[in-house]
Amino acid sequence: MSSHPFDNEFLITPEQKEQFRRDGFVKLEGFLNDNVVKALLNRVEVELSGEGATSFDKSRSAELLDIRTTYDFETDKGQVYELMERPYFRRALTDLAECDLFLTAELCFEIEKNVSKGLPWHVGVQSFGFQPAEEFACTIWAPLHPVDTKGQRGGMAYVPQNVISGDFVFRQIEPAVVSTLEAKERAGVRTNVNEYFAMREGILNSPTMCEILENHQVEDDFAPGDALLFNKMVVHRSIMLGEGALPKRAAYAMRFVDVGSHYDLERAKNLEYPAEQYGKGFFPYKPITRFHMEIAEAGARDGDVLAECAFFDNRERRTMRRERDFRPEPKERVER
Repeated sequence: MSSHPFDNEFLITPEQKEQFRRDGFVKLEGFLNDNVVKALLNRVEVELSGEGATSFDKSRSAELLDIRTTYDFETDKGQVYELMERPYFRRALTDLAECDLFLTAELCFEIEKNVSKGLPWHVGVQSFGFQPAEEFACTIWAPLHPVDTKGQRGGMAYVPQNVISGDFVFRQIEPAVVSTLEAKERAGVRTNVNEYFAMREGILNSPTMCEILENHQVEDDFAPGDALLFNKMVVHRSIMLGEGALPKRAAYAMRFVDVGSHYDLERAKNLEYPAEQYGKGFFPYKPITRFHMEIAEAGARDGDVLAECAFFDNRERRTMRRERDFRPEPKERVER
């Protein structure tokens, strides 16, 4: 096979595989080469300068977060598919996840020095709330500028899943938020988008839970080219970019689900609840994304395999498959 500018000789270790199974996350040092970092930084700059870019403070009034972001990129994904086709990239992610993976979305985030508070403790409900809670999904996150935990910081903090797992948020809290608000509305009590986000984030960011999470949090240094792989149950938060040379810090992320994962229409409708309930009036709520419902609008039904849904173009190129050991079938013995 001829070489490609995105090729890398990166190999995962048994220790990294064990850490991912245990903690739900693993740092991959030197995972992306300089050519990939340059290409991704260019993609992020193009997306953040386009009409699709927005900020969390404009999409929700619960808290001014001041993060510029784009959910799923409009620009051609050719380079992304080329990266996914590199043997080292495909092998590392599918071996760590222990399943075939399907790309659902690209994202980028940009925080500003001394301004961006970032996201509080959370799990990936917005990105993975359209699949059953028990089905696997993960994110690879790559900061495109240095993250120095003893300097400006500006990275992420994350908690091992064997200490605190976000499983209960996916299975219980998220569905209960919508049903609770619906019950209040039926009882004649007006609710608002602030209340929705306060409920959605309140448990993980309560004083008691914050004390536990902060005591067990991990915060790593990152150089451009390093990446973090973490599954959807890992509780994590943003770290503010402090005083220093960098005016801003950009990061690129890819969301993957198990290739056999299914579409959960009811959970997708839960994600759509604030847009339907609070999307009108003088100060309407405008969601960051609604591709969780666009999947259904493109023809998907509840229970359909996501990797087969018409909403996703180039479905084969979005798919990364594990290498299987090849053992030839034994030949039939010929009696003489």
